[in-house]
Amino acid sequence: MADSVRIEAMFRTAMEVLRDSPEPLTKRQVTEAIASRFEFTPYEDQRDDHGRPRWEVMLGWRTGDAGTVGWITKRDGQWALTEPGLDALETHSETELFAELLRRYQEIRKHRLQAHKALSGSEQLLANALGVVPGGSWTSYRDLAEATGLPEEQLSHFLAHVDIPGAYRVAYENGTLPSDGMRHFRYRGGDIARRLKAEGATFDDQGRLAAEDRVPGGEIRERLAQLPPADPESQIQRAWLVRGSSVDGRDLVPIWLHKGSASLAASSLQDIPIPVARDELKAIVEDNYQHKSYAVREAKFAEFDAFCNRMRPGDYVLTTTQGKTYVGRITGDAAYVASSDKRSNLRRSVEWLNPTAPVPFANLPQPLPAKLHSQSDVVELTENIGAIEELLAALDIDLGDAASNPTKELAFPAISQDLANEILVDRVQLQRFADLLWENKQLILYGPPGTGKTFIARKLAGSLAEPSAIKLVQFHPSYTYEDFFEGFRPVQRTDGRLAFELRPGPFRQLVEAAKQHPSDPYILIIDEINRANLAKVFGELYFLLEYRDDAIGLLYSGETDFTLPPNVFVIGTMNTTDRSIALVDAAMRRRFRFVELHPGLDPVKGLLGRWLERLRKDDEAAVHNLDAPEVLNALNARIEDHDLAIGPSYLMKPGIYRREDGLADVWETAILPLLAEHHYGSPPSVLDRYRLASLRRGLAAPE
Repeated sequence: MADSVRIEAMFRTAMEVLRDSPEPLTKRQVTEAIASRFEFTPYEDQRDDHGRPRWEVMLGWRTGDAGTVGWITKRDGQWALTEPGLDALETHSETELFAELLRRYQEIRKHRLQAHKALSGSEQLLANALGVVPGGSWTSYRDLAEATGLPEEQLSHFLAHVDIPGAYRVAYENGTLPSDGMRHFRYRGGDIARRLKAEGATFDDQGRLAAEDRVPGGEIRERLAQLPPADPESQIQRAWLVRGSSVDGRDLVPIWLHKGSASLAASSLQDIPIPVARDELKAIVEDNYQHKSYAVREAKFAEFDAFCNRMRPGDYVLTTTQGKTYVGRITGDAAYVASSDKRSNLRRSVEWLNPTAPVPFANLPQPLPAKLHSQSDVVELTENIGAIEELLAALDIDLGDAASNPTKELAFPAISQDLANEILVDRVQLQRFADLLWENKQLILYGPPGTGKTFIARKLAGSLAEPSAIKLVQFHPSYTYEDFFEGFRPVQRTDGRLAFELRPGPFRQLVEAAKQHPSDPYILIIDEINRANLAKVFGELYFLLEYRDDAIGLLYSGETDFTLPPNVFVIGTMNTTDRSIALVDAAMRRRFRFVELHPGLDPVKGLLGRWLERLRKDDEAAVHNLDAPEVLNALNARIEDHDLAIGPSYLMKPGIYRREDGLADVWETAILPLLAEHHYGSPPSVLDRYRLASLRRGLAAPE
């Protein structure tokens, strides 16, 4: 570890650089000044996964502490020394300065911990109170205390510790804005005065908020009284998997079952206030686990955040040991405990519901078995609460109101005769398509152009799922995983700068919607599926197409337990003239059922004749080119390649039969150019056998 004396010296130098500068400096300017004055050891110069040297990261933590105690401001990327910071620099020696920084920081942290313990559970009350303070107005800590009944002396520390929307509108009673150190991390580093002005708030000549914009406590209390009562059922119930079967080589699950608890090992974690702000927790984990790899630090941060901040009493919790599963309900808040063996520093009380009747993995409802494959110590199972309640019901454990509302069973409706009549396809054949899709989850309709592949796919999907549960995408050679599932996309921030954010693609959007409605089928239609590089587009999702009961990690999200829900179905269409069906690899063949739609095979065979017969009944003007079905059959008889046949869709347009030259126009502008492309490089005369006049002569000639 870097010598603490070196960090003290770097910190003091940073303060001196800010003192000696006539104007605020950027972070880069400060670090460049430090770099010019120190020779760094190999340890101090080690780079993290973001390319930052260790000394710079550690200096960032300490200047952050200086911001908390009010010695430094970091606004809009500009660092400056405050008057208290200047006094501290002139008063204390190098070692005294650093010791005073740590003392003041720990004092503030202690006050915030005390405030959080005193005001725990008051987040919603404060959020409601701040929610009635409109933009362009402000209120004070004293007004908030009057409106909510919470102690004023602890409100400022609580709001600096807990992220509550609108907290930037809270100032001191005389209109003075709190320093950066007394704001939550979310509101630091920016010009709050400018933000308030943008909302319409006004300031006097001394930079204080105008008294006429202040919302007093009595008014806040009156507005709160007008709010509708909170719905006790509005809090989202979550579910979690917490691993305890192998914690540093020891199975803790029997201890959990005996003591009614669950815990996390946090051997290197310092004593932390719970809940703890995410930014603060991340900094603590980076500091305490700096000897670990970045992957370990990321995993620890996610686990500690879930266990300390996101879990709530009433949430379900699962754990496993020796191939069996136990289910419980969380009954208490998280607490940090100084564990002597370092295996259970973070603890929660749990009511285990089946301590004597564990459930073997093989008997768990889907998709819970796949979720158990995750390598994380804490895994969120909220989207699988239905499966958990199904498990509890099987164990005869009372679920209260949840048991009185059984979920609808996932199923496809039967194909109706009305749909068959509408698209002129036999109902039995359509039902076969639906059955294949239900059994295998993935289906491909393939064949030559014009055989109605996309049309039938859309009609079939529309009869099996609601319109909002159907999504269509079209693949092309440039289509990628990022287009299809998820990837980073440039977005413009409020400050005008570009940043990259992870954005879901159409398939991820469909999957997430399907998880919210597990009893309803969701169908993705992929048009021209063989025009893209499927291994590139599907990536790791290719595995889940075959193994629906398993889970896999994702490329970008970092999830280790992503599954495809059973109510997601995929219908693809494949044009055999674009790429032969013979070129489809074995992996894709194994994952999809293939149904051929060809002009010479049912249900496409005879389709044009059936359609034309219905058209003539409904349209008196359809009296021309009535030999189109026979002409099309003659054309396909002359096309030797099975995959290059022409489907009837080209000729299923009413205008063709209202004009004498209607068929000739389609033949010259659509069908012959397509055949010319197939015979590219051949003499032009090869097309003569496909011309409309030649085909009609052949039909007229006696056999």
